[in-house]
This record gives sequence, C-alpha cells and structure tokens, in this order.
Amino acid sequence: MSTEHQQPLVSIDTVPFMVRDGRLYLVTAERANEPFAGAQALPGVLLLPSERLAEAALRALTVKTGVGREQVEHIGTAGVYDNPDRDPRGPTISIVHTAVLHPDAGLDEATVQVVPAEQVSGLPFDHDTILRRTAGTALDALWVDQPLTRALLGQRFTTAQAARLIRSLAAAAGRSEPDSSNLGRMLARSPALTKSGEAVAAGRGRPAAGWSWNQQSRRDLYSLP
Repeated sequence: MSTEHQQPLVSIDTVPFMVRDGRLYLVTAERANEPFAGAQALPGVLLLPSERLAEAALRALTVKTGVGREQVEHIGTAGVYDNPDRDPRGPTISIVHTAVLHPDAGLDEATVQVVPAEQVSGLPFDHDTILRRTAGTALDALWVDQPLTRALLGQRFTTAQAARLIRSLAAAAGRSEPDSSNLGRMLARSPALTKSGEAVAAGRGRPAAGWSWNQQSRRDLYSLP
C-alpha cells in the first residue's frame, strides 16, 4: 500500500544511558514484534492520545526495560527524526529523549542488554544514528545542563571519572578524544561544585580530586507532575 498520503505516526524513543565509574553504557531492549523481532533496539513506544512526551518516554523505559520509575534519574528531549523511510512500516516521526538510569537500576535481564556505548552498532531502524547524535548532544551539554550532568556523574565524583565520561561520550558520538588536561581547573572554577577535603585514589599515578555538588542532586523528569 502506498504511504504517500499516510499520516505519520509519532514514536517516542529513548536513549537510556547508565554510568558506572565514569564509563558510559547504553541500555537496549529486545523487540517483541516485527519488524526486527528479536533484535536489540532503543526502547520506544507510540505516543498515546493526551499523553505527554515525558510520560511516554518513561513508559517506554518501564515497559521495555523493566526499570522502576524511581530508578530513572533524568529524562530530557534530545532531537527529532523525520526521515519518512526510517521505519519500514510507514512514515514515523521519532521524538528522542535522553534518559539516565541509576547505576544499580533493576532491569529485565531476560530481554535487556547493557553495553559500553562506544561498542554499540547494528541497531535497527536509524537507532545507530540516534545514539551517536544523542551522545554528542549530551557531550555538548555537560556542565551547561546541570540536571543532566548531575544525573550522569552522581552527587560525588572524581576528576578521573569526569574525564572518563567525557571520553566515553565522545567515542559513542564518533568524535575524536577531547583534551581533558585542564578539566580539574575548570571544575575548580565552577560555583556549583565543592572540592572534597580528601583526594580519592584512582589507581596508579596521582590520586584524582573528588568533587560534590553544592546542593543535593534530584531526579529531573522535566514535565512529569
């Protein structure tokens, strides 16, 4: 059937990140239905009537990955994808959300995979492109978007963990490795951060300084009541 005059559907796709010791991981879920049944993909759902975007993104996470609502640290819009050929079933507009899950979030281990983000490839639809661009958006938003940065790094982190997160985001975005040699000085100038009294060991070499946010981090499900 021709799709020339079909009204596009609206899908809400999420890019669920999880950070462990500064390393960025992507959470994917097995598709239950065609097309691409059995393949790992970004969790997504079709937008329901009268449903708000963040509500749909949260539904995609809870239904597709099994994560509890209280384990979702952050949800924020990340982009819109409108290629009419992105879905073999017909034209579908995807409104993509970045999600940050708690590092110890309970996931449905039978259908979910947690993989270093820079190693992910071969996802169905245009999900590889969505992942790369969303990682790049998150990289550009670090320190500017404080709720996202807090969710990714946690309430307390070290300079080494922050540098590793930056490298992981750059690798997942397909970018060259950023120069983080002045990261410690930049963190020291931030009014939102306090340097811990004791340095935190980071393996061999010089210990990495520890940092904490001046106000307790909170979950930022931006438009949920």
